[in-house]
Amino acid sequence: MLRVQWLLASAALRLTVVAQMPVSEIPDDLACEKGAHAVAWQSAKNRFRSLLEAESLFDIIPADTIKNAVDAAVSDVRSAGGFDKSAGDECGYGRLAIQLLSLALIDDPVASAQPLQQTMTIANPVLTLLLDIPWVATALSGWPFFGILAQVGHHKVHKLTGMLNNDAVDQLGQAKASQPFFTEMSNAAKKSDLVGMAEASIVVLQSNADVGVLGSLTALATQAAMQADVQKRMGQCQALQQALRNAIGDARELDIALTTRWPLWSLLHISVDAFASAPAPATPAA
Repeated sequence: MLRVQWLLASAALRLTVVAQMPVSEIPDDLACEKGAHAVAWQSAKNRFRSLLEAESLFDIIPADTIKNAVDAAVSDVRSAGGFDKSAGDECGYGRLAIQLLSLALIDDPVASAQPLQQTMTIANPVLTLLLDIPWVATALSGWPFFGILAQVGHHKVHKLTGMLNNDAVDQLGQAKASQPFFTEMSNAAKKSDLVGMAEASIVVLQSNADVGVLGSLTALATQAAMQADVQKRMGQCQALQQALRNAIGDARELDIALTTRWPLWSLLHISVDAFASAPAPATPAA
């Protein structure tokens, strides 16, 4: 039902948001619709969107499935000449999306623990998109940024199972109410039960229960994911972005946050991607 709501609301959301966002805050051609290889980049974008829409938002997508999508996207762009030297830095967001999703394919558990800290050419633009660029602008680009981050996180957790103290990463021992809330949210996420997640989050938010930073962010993200009012959803996304600025300041902290078992990143994808709409047909530059 959630998918149907997104499809029905996408056009209205786009018109409302674009009308209210200062043009200066929207990076030029974030959607990669204007360059000489725009058609190829739109194909790559659609492959990534299809990849995420074909699976449960709270489940890990098999590495082979991700690899097929990444390889096909790279092939689309390479065949069109999008990686040629003459293409310059066209579609930086698309290049970043390919690199970022490729992090989910890292087999070495040690390397998967700190991929952003070890690759600052990826970490810096990711932090910029996460902390500085309005999330609604990211959504309107059509690139499923938070869905990709969610998969990177799922694969990090999978690869590092048994190698780290998950409870410590999830801050479950730091706040009395965090463990029961985490259990409720995890059980609901396994069933893709957004209503159950929303009910648990409302209790936490209304009672001001201390569930730790990651637990609080997850509760706020759930609230935004279930918000049907456009204005309120925009405000909640802005508040969430500010909260993340307070919690994450560098690549090390982002790597840690992406290793959480809280369904935070999947909920952020649902919250933000509701503002996305089907990519407009690309027109190659003359």
